[in-house]
Amino acid sequence: MDIDTDMYGDDSTQPRKPIDPHPIEPQLEMDTTQKNLTAQPVPNTSFATGNPTTPLQSVTTPLTPTAAVSRRKFMGVSVAGLAAIGGASAAAAVGGVALAKLLQNGGPGNIFHGPVASNAQIGHLLRHAGFGGSPDELAMYSNLGYNGAVDRLINYQQVPDDAMENRLNALNIDLNSPLNQQRWWLLRMSWTQRPLLEKMTLFWHGVLTSSYHKVGGPRAYMRMIIQNQFLRNHAFDTFDNILLGITSDPAMLFYLDLTKSRSNAPNENYARELMELFTLGLGHYTQQDVYEGAAALTGWHVKGLTSQYYPQDHNELVKTYLGHTGNLDYKDVLNILANHPATPWFITRRLFTFFAYENPSDDDLKPLVDTYVQSGHNMGEVMRTLLLSPQFASTKAYRGRIKSPVEFTVGAYHAMNINGDGNGLPTITTLMGQTLFDPPNVAGWPGDKVSALWLNSGTWMTRLNYIDLLLARGTVARTGLTPLVDLQGIVNTHQLNTPEQFVDHFSSFLLDGELASDRRTQLLDYFTAPGSSTFGAPITLGNGTSYPLGRVRGTLYLMMSSPEYQLN
Repeated sequence: MDIDTDMYGDDSTQPRKPIDPHPIEPQLEMDTTQKNLTAQPVPNTSFATGNPTTPLQSVTTPLTPTAAVSRRKFMGVSVAGLAAIGGASAAAAVGGVALAKLLQNGGPGNIFHGPVASNAQIGHLLRHAGFGGSPDELAMYSNLGYNGAVDRLINYQQVPDDAMENRLNALNIDLNSPLNQQRWWLLRMSWTQRPLLEKMTLFWHGVLTSSYHKVGGPRAYMRMIIQNQFLRNHAFDTFDNILLGITSDPAMLFYLDLTKSRSNAPNENYARELMELFTLGLGHYTQQDVYEGAAALTGWHVKGLTSQYYPQDHNELVKTYLGHTGNLDYKDVLNILANHPATPWFITRRLFTFFAYENPSDDDLKPLVDTYVQSGHNMGEVMRTLLLSPQFASTKAYRGRIKSPVEFTVGAYHAMNINGDGNGLPTITTLMGQTLFDPPNVAGWPGDKVSALWLNSGTWMTRLNYIDLLLARGTVARTGLTPLVDLQGIVNTHQLNTPEQFVDHFSSFLLDGELASDRRTQLLDYFTAPGSSTFGAPITLGNGTSYPLGRVRGTLYLMMSSPEYQLN
């Protein structure tokens, strides 16, 4: 199908390349520990816990219906003409050169000056510190002012999330299946009133990685949920406590082989990755430090869905680790790492890159590093410093990264207020290149570091297909044809009386109202172009004029397929 064809004319469209990849569930045996060892309970780590903005004003320029606008003209390039593209070149493929230019310029424009600065500022915050906002959420956070909005996001304990928990419980999802685990988390991210908490959990999942493919087999899949809940419960804790918890986490113990480590035969895998990928980075340790650290970390083993520390299986020899000498144990190792001068630079660089923009300078990171040291390594305070920093509020950060598959999928699901069961969502994120609970390796997803890697011709097509299906049916599952996007209800609730008000309403939260006049005109031309649809009732605006359902859906499709919408 050519991209200029009306995809919403008569029938709901189907994915062009239907693929249903189900995660392979390895039949590995649960790890067991020596029964003659006396278990010591897992140590209990402590848990740390402007002015109002103004809404976008609708513009009501009269228009005259014209011939159907070309989708190719709006999007900049025909998807059919996309060649196989990888790496940074992918950015140039989306919407022709439009996306590449946006990235080169650090975003569409200076969002923090001018009449729509407040709307764009809150939209920017909710995308980076969550998964975007609905019109009601934008209004609520705007009334708090920017600093108040940041406080609400970080102080999530003050925000009840019972509605989300009740909705998830009502679905009765079997969390012993990796596919259902992914669906459960994607719905959490879509429905939560604590978006930054879920976004931080996603961040930690990409840094302190584990995979269900190596967690102990089907009987141990719940270890991934246990780890996920730990990362959520301690998302803003001190880095020390996060390291303590992840070191004794059953999924991590199995994933990086620490459970196989014995006092007389230390396994070096976790000790190496702990320094290289979790705390210090390359160049700050030696192979001898890996060996000594592995000996100090001995004693932890998985036991079913829990973990236990066995003192008698700890190597009692004197060790020298990163300049510290003694009969060191795991607590000493983690204390040394949390206080190492390289650690704040490493972890704040990962945090900054994920939440703001790539390749931050030392000057960009210095305030975060100072906060890490001064706050006793409290990641909540580091996050607050980042969100209130000039760098986060800069045009370089505004739509400066391509949305990850999870951000794109969840953001659209949330924006359209889908009340579905999430069936099919894990397949979509997998086809886009990101499978939750299964990063490609211990280093996490490359796209978290270089966001252009999220896009190639195949993943771009999946994004288009996903938006197509979401608007047509509200689900990507192959069952059920009842649309879950209530467009008529939205029109009635928000009293959208004209095509201009329709376009401005949706662009206000999908695109921060940052819609160029020529793009806006093209959307209006498409919305009002003559046409008919036999699939579904037309949408009637407040002025009494009805428009074909296909044209209304197609207008939203064009917005959500635009280069700007691909950017965070």
